[in-house]
Amino acid sequence: MPEAGAVMMDTEPGDCEPVQLQPFIHQVGGHTSMLRFNDDTLCKPLIAREQVFYQAIPCGLKQFTPQYRGVIEVQLHEDSEGYITLIGYPPEGGGKVNFPRNTSPVSSESDTDTASPVLNTKHKHDRPGDPYSVRLLRSGSLEVSTQTEKVFHMNDPKSGKHDKTEGINPWSLKCHKRQLSKMRRITQGAGSFTSKFILLENVAAQCDYPCILDLKMGTRQHGDDVPEAKKQSHIRKCEQSTSSVLGVRICGMQVYQASTQKYICHNKYYGRSLSVEGFKQALCQFLNNGNQLRTELVHEIVKRLQELHQNVTEQDTFRFYSSSLLIMYDGVMGNGNTASSSRQGRSQSARERDLEHEDSDSNASSVSEGDKPSNSHFLCDRRVPNVDVKMIDFAHSTHSGFQGDKTVHKGPDQGYLLGLASLIKLFNEIVDRPHLP
Repeated sequence: MPEAGAVMMDTEPGDCEPVQLQPFIHQVGGHTSMLRFNDDTLCKPLIAREQVFYQAIPCGLKQFTPQYRGVIEVQLHEDSEGYITLIGYPPEGGGKVNFPRNTSPVSSESDTDTASPVLNTKHKHDRPGDPYSVRLLRSGSLEVSTQTEKVFHMNDPKSGKHDKTEGINPWSLKCHKRQLSKMRRITQGAGSFTSKFILLENVAAQCDYPCILDLKMGTRQHGDDVPEAKKQSHIRKCEQSTSSVLGVRICGMQVYQASTQKYICHNKYYGRSLSVEGFKQALCQFLNNGNQLRTELVHEIVKRLQELHQNVTEQDTFRFYSSSLLIMYDGVMGNGNTASSSRQGRSQSARERDLEHEDSDSNASSVSEGDKPSNSHFLCDRRVPNVDVKMIDFAHSTHSGFQGDKTVHKGPDQGYLLGLASLIKLFNEIVDRPHLP
């Protein structure tokens, strides 16, 4: 197994220069901030167990997990005007970062203090609707600067408020503010502070308008080593939600509405409030673009879920406690002007990655919309829908021989399998009964 933080690389010297990190605008769930490193790569705070798990994922599950791409060190930077941002650096000691070919860290176009690190401006960011930036002020408020026309709407059942943000999912903003505030407190107390983040494949990069369903999987969420109070809290959340009955609950969702060109968003509090019937209706909403129910997506979603179910069945002693499952598809169908124009804005690296993926993996279940010729929207129904399913968040996962864990479970993760079986059943019911709301 490779040493932690030192993975083999496919990069040239100088590729990993200091980079200003921005929040991932399509983060729909989780409690830690996902940051955007480049078009194809995200980063999140390093948790040792999760890092080791990513480095030793069984072959059967690799197609269902984001690619692990190494470690960077992150520092908080505060300029003379009071703007607070996060800067990513190559790890000390020669640690390497594993980028796909033809990608590199993103540029920074924000005006930072002259004492700021020199950021990589060699490669321009050219995805639709960018650039954007988010900065924390000393006052504690966030300043969002964006040129995108994407608008996100979220009703928060916990606060009773309606959030409307331009350019970024409200949950992503919430997580980013929490992350910046936490690092600022630590930095103020210690004088300086460096945090390690792991780099992971951005699995939503293939979509121009990502529709994402973030699902907390299994009938049990607590790890074997959590304190009793936290254990009881997790048990209550499962008992009071669809987790106990279906083995799955929603912890985040965003759906692009073609009718209004806006996103509808839901957070984990919405997911916890759902009954079984409400969960079914939420799956329907996930497939509804405001004009129609995207039932043509269901076959590929179910196919991927069935493949994952088979692979999880084969993982003896594995438990994926508190992990999540992402179901994603592109919100544009390929038969409208919005789809055509957004495809033209896709980065060349993303196009090449999609082509390479099609050539190298005959079992791939998603075909990039961006590789179609300009008149291919007339044939959109003949192409495999751009759908993907990915497992994430392995901080509490375990298996026999992992990290010296004393508790060894028998057989596959039945709670996780129940969640997959429930999803397969409910998605199939949507096709059988498309009149459901």
